[in-house]
Amino acid sequence: MKGLWLLFLLHIGLNTVCQAGQVFKYKDADGHWIFSDKPPEKEQDFSTLQFTSPKKTTYKVQLFNVKNKDSFTLYVKNDFYAPVEVGFTSPVNQTLISKVIPARSRIELFESKTKILNLDYRWALGDPNSVADNYQYRAPFNSPKGHRITQAFNGQFSHNNAYNKYAVDIAMDVGTYLTAVRAGTVVWVKDDYHMSGRTNYFLDKANVIKILHHDGTFSSYAHILMDTAMVKEGDNVVVGDKLARSGSSGFSTGPHLHFAVIKNSGLKNIAIPFKFVDHEGTSFTPKRAMIMVGASKP
Repeated sequence: MKGLWLLFLLHIGLNTVCQAGQVFKYKDADGHWIFSDKPPEKEQDFSTLQFTSPKKTTYKVQLFNVKNKDSFTLYVKNDFYAPVEVGFTSPVNQTLISKVIPARSRIELFESKTKILNLDYRWALGDPNSVADNYQYRAPFNSPKGHRITQAFNGQFSHNNAYNKYAVDIAMDVGTYLTAVRAGTVVWVKDDYHMSGRTNYFLDKANVIKILHHDGTFSSYAHILMDTAMVKEGDNVVVGDKLARSGSSGFSTGPHLHFAVIKNSGLKNIAIPFKFVDHEGTSFTPKRAMIMVGASKP
């Protein structure tokens, strides 16, 4: 008998935020682009970025029951273009279960005589069995202008937990093009938020692009400018491809790029150490106050 699909969401997904308003774009007296929620004080040409349409909530990891003749089968569905690890306690025998769900797929978890409701579970992007290689990353921008590293590994201000410990903050003008540091598949795009601040309210608001690489790691580009993503989930990119423009969205004290290489360490995403390589081919560990220069070609 063909199963009757009874789809329900247990919890957790990618929640987007609905905002309304506009951003003014114009050049200052020195010819630099300015992005602001206020128009220029002097009469001059300017353009606006509108953001009035709400975006629907999108759930990427779903658990659902399929009704059989005398039982129910619980499935998990992964809509990411990357593997996802799901962990939960089995209501059947109370054992801890962890499974890796391949990209864009669904798998059977277990069968039960009754419908499984309110299952407590969590998930993490990536395969915990992947092994990071020693890849050396190009600058995440192609501008020949020097950009200063304002916070590096173990930075005291905000790089003090597992997810940010090995992140790098690079100061740059709003609107600077951000580019792929390594070939891979775009698996996460969020560019719907326009505000920033230093309170906890903004911790999960940053606009982010994440790219899955061959070794199972992800490069993460955070605080991008709203509505500037130039890629979509599922796109394949190569080194130097433009991804978005830099901004200051979310938990931020000013315009910069928050860059990190992320790995699943077992139902937990963590940042891992990495090295950049400059336009002359010399590798280096990013340090605070260093000046980085982009290259127009890989």
